[in-house]
Amino acid sequence: MPTVAVMMIDTVARQLASEQMGAAVKARFCETTDALLRLVAGGGLDAVVADLWDGSGASILPAIGAIRRGAPNLPVILYFAPTPAALREIPDVIAAGRGLHVVLRNYEHLGLALRPLLQPPRVPSAAETVARHVVPLVPVPFRPFFLVCALKASPRLRVGTAVAWSGLSRRTLERSLRPARLPSAAVTLGSCTALHAAWWLDVQGWSVKQVVAEMRFSHASAVTRVLQRYFDCSLRTLSEVGGFQELLYRFETTLLAGRILPSRL
Repeated sequence: MPTVAVMMIDTVARQLASEQMGAAVKARFCETTDALLRLVAGGGLDAVVADLWDGSGASILPAIGAIRRGAPNLPVILYFAPTPAALREIPDVIAAGRGLHVVLRNYEHLGLALRPLLQPPRVPSAAETVARHVVPLVPVPFRPFFLVCALKASPRLRVGTAVAWSGLSRRTLERSLRPARLPSAAVTLGSCTALHAAWWLDVQGWSVKQVVAEMRFSHASAVTRVLQRYFDCSLRTLSEVGGFQELLYRFETTLLAGRILPSRL
């Protein structure tokens, strides 16, 4: 039976985590980063699930660095409610520990996210790379929304849902994006979806069929449509135009054109 260390202080959150992980996982709960590090040091863990702050209010950030140094291949899931304060914390945590996974509590299912991590190692998605490159380029008020798009973009994620997870009003966000010369919310999410697809196709060398299954596109033609719509390329020409790196560069260039102070959100 897989064993998972879970650092969670909120009783309701702990109960939800237990229910979603199910009886097939042995959970070892703790409430502080020190206790979490002791569990990791003791070995025998298959994964770690942690909130962003422990019972003393200490950030998980230093602990993530320590876990990565001592157990670089141990899967780590950040499991938190997407409040503005939490979303502001994520870019720094991602920078401290590569290969992290993010599950938004009350919106995503922890058990479903954990299951593939307990199987043989899999290649990483584009989430961390896109977030690291894109989020610092936009003004601070927009970063929660761009972070959600960078981490979670897929054909299944609707703009309204991404905005709600960001803790923003869609009307206010859209009104503020225009004068800041940034892409609309729909274009941002669509561009990030295309970048995720390009990552699987170009960086990981996956087939279109694998990308459809992974990202849950409706059909192979939908992958072509998203690449064509947002980056004017196709499955055939993706490598010719420079692959994922070129598409990411184009999106970064678009964001850099919007270096104007945003309207107040």
